[in-house]
Amino acid sequence: MDRLPLTLIALVFAILFPLVGFLFGLQPLYEHGQNWWRSRTSVAVAARVETLERAEHLSRKRIATYRTKATFRYTFEGRQFVGGQASFYETPELHGGFQDQLYDELRISQQRQSLVDIWVDPSHPERAVFNRTLNSETAVWSLPFALLFNGLGLAAWVYIVNLWRPGRNKTMADRLREGRQILIKGADGTALLFVFALAWNSFSWPFATIALEHIRANGLSLAAIAFLFPIAGLGLILLTWLQFRNRWLAGRPVLEITGLSPLRGSIHFSPAIGQRSPPLELMHHVSISLRLVKGVRSGQKKPIKIWEHCLQDGPVARGTKVLDFVAGPPRERMGEELELVLELAGANYSFHLPRSR
Repeated sequence: MDRLPLTLIALVFAILFPLVGFLFGLQPLYEHGQNWWRSRTSVAVAARVETLERAEHLSRKRIATYRTKATFRYTFEGRQFVGGQASFYETPELHGGFQDQLYDELRISQQRQSLVDIWVDPSHPERAVFNRTLNSETAVWSLPFALLFNGLGLAAWVYIVNLWRPGRNKTMADRLREGRQILIKGADGTALLFVFALAWNSFSWPFATIALEHIRANGLSLAAIAFLFPIAGLGLILLTWLQFRNRWLAGRPVLEITGLSPLRGSIHFSPAIGQRSPPLELMHHVSISLRLVKGVRSGQKKPIKIWEHCLQDGPVARGTKVLDFVAGPPRERMGEELELVLELAGANYSFHLPRSR
């Protein structure tokens, strides 16, 4: 596909995802932190409940949620004020939640005409709040949006920059003719696994907290199924840690192409093979294969392997820094590409080669 359509598609993600991440992630987290910072210096003042209202909100599906609204009459440093709010947390909720508990507590105080303690900001006495407890659910739900949507937006911008990088479409023959080095870093999928584990845990744990509150209020039910998701999330964290460990043991191999017809090159290991493994391991198994694959089309889950040749499959001495290879792969046709696959210390690396000619 031409670069322009790909750029336009990526721009949609690069603009919309950070916007969603800001509105539903960064902005609520900023307000959450701002409220926490202001509450640190608040002063307790006796007050009476002036007005109290349970505001009803109806969704498009006619589902009712409620929010507690209140004002207070209080005196601070000889001056009288009427105002304030019931809580920092003003998101409407279903019956039985935090908003209902807050309303019931204030209604009892209003009926008895009893005094309540509110928290006043000394620098702005007109700002007062009855319940200064910060609702952790706001942060829990905002964090996935802040991390994932902004992260995906940043990845889209990186993709666009790489798409228009000078010399990106030059063939290996052109680069060798210009005397430029062809160095290719291996991709091992660890970053993708980390993002998936982060996304899974970011969304599964909030659901688990909601299920826990539901079980506490109504007893054991099918809501307990929600606990399976954070358990799977812990498994993903363990798998991600093992992959990072294997990658650390294997290091950062780099593929260098030195010639064509036949294809010649070297794999440079940094650190040398086995340098991070136990000292008694003198030999390490290394597997290297060269493949010709056809790109993924609609209805396919992975590229089609057309040709494959094994370059190395056996033990290699500890301390080896470079492995050379020579191969004669068939020439790529439209939609095909050469891929070199390396397996070392439990880590799998994939090197995607530019077109040869």
